[in-house]
Amino acid sequence: MQSPEQVPILAVSVVITIVGMGVIFRSWWRTRSLPALLYGLMISCFSGMALDLLLDQVYMPFRRWGFVINDKQLWMSNVLLAVFIVSGYLAWYFAITFSVYETPPKRSLIVVFLAGAALIGEFMKENWSRLIPLCIEIFAFSILILEIVLYARRVLRLSYQKRERKRTLIMYFLGFLIWIVAGPIGIVAGSIPNAPDWFATVWVFPYTIGLLMVAYTVALNPRLLFVSEILPLDYLILDQEGVLVFTHRFSDYEGSVDAELMGSAISGVLTLMKEMVPAGEAIHGVDHGDVKILVEHGQMTTHLLIASRETPSLRQTLRNMVLEFEANYRESLTGEPGLVTSYEKFSDRVQEVFL
Repeated sequence: MQSPEQVPILAVSVVITIVGMGVIFRSWWRTRSLPALLYGLMISCFSGMALDLLLDQVYMPFRRWGFVINDKQLWMSNVLLAVFIVSGYLAWYFAITFSVYETPPKRSLIVVFLAGAALIGEFMKENWSRLIPLCIEIFAFSILILEIVLYARRVLRLSYQKRERKRTLIMYFLGFLIWIVAGPIGIVAGSIPNAPDWFATVWVFPYTIGLLMVAYTVALNPRLLFVSEILPLDYLILDQEGVLVFTHRFSDYEGSVDAELMGSAISGVLTLMKEMVPAGEAIHGVDHGDVKILVEHGQMTTHLLIASRETPSLRQTLRNMVLEFEANYRESLTGEPGLVTSYEKFSDRVQEVFL
């Protein structure tokens, strides 16, 4: 055992990380978004990192597990630690990136290059080159911190965010910043020669505090893992006859009209457009200037999402909601015509998925 006093601290970090992993995967299961999946991959890597550090302290066979490449001794605990850290922060970066962009910007190639360079540098470093991977890692952390700050600024300045939601968002982003600061602290603290043993575990405190803040806010609202700049306005469902069977308004907005009146008007517009397009060709949307009307057709219903912007991910989410609605309410849809209130429980699900 290398440092017995570090074991309780590392054990707590393992427990907290596993709890955070459960919360994040629960969020992914409920939202099924790509950023949430990448956050799940990130927390899985950090769980492996925390467990690696703990086993390195308490399990001697694990510490002695190693191999030799070109006369260079590599310890498996160090190899796994480097892989978990680099993979975790790379997944973190792309989770933020896909929360903002549909396709990653070209600067993402620089981040991937830095991640690869840091990983190779950790494996191949010599006494004369120890500072090279250290500088690369700190630079990469700086990029990730900058991405989080820019992402937070873009989201927090949206005018439609309610005050209570903004407070939760501030706590969420602050938790992320505190969490990621643990990375540079751990790298710098672990690189100081002749430093006391306790100093090497200073990173655990911001790591644990930040992760707890993120886990708490995500538990309150699973959609926080994918905070979008797109503003959903209305969600409407028409049956096969074009009759409005469900309506959900996310929030009042300028120029909004009664939902039932809007549903009747849109139904008439869609009917007219069907007459104008070739037979067998479906209508998938209407561009109304400041707002977009996304249209998705199911076997028994037509779903319309009115939003400030259209993206492929939003379109895919709408398709998933069509399948979910028709699977859960098939009996109501195929039986006697029901009232609009028959599907009111679906409002909670719509609110959860799109906000």
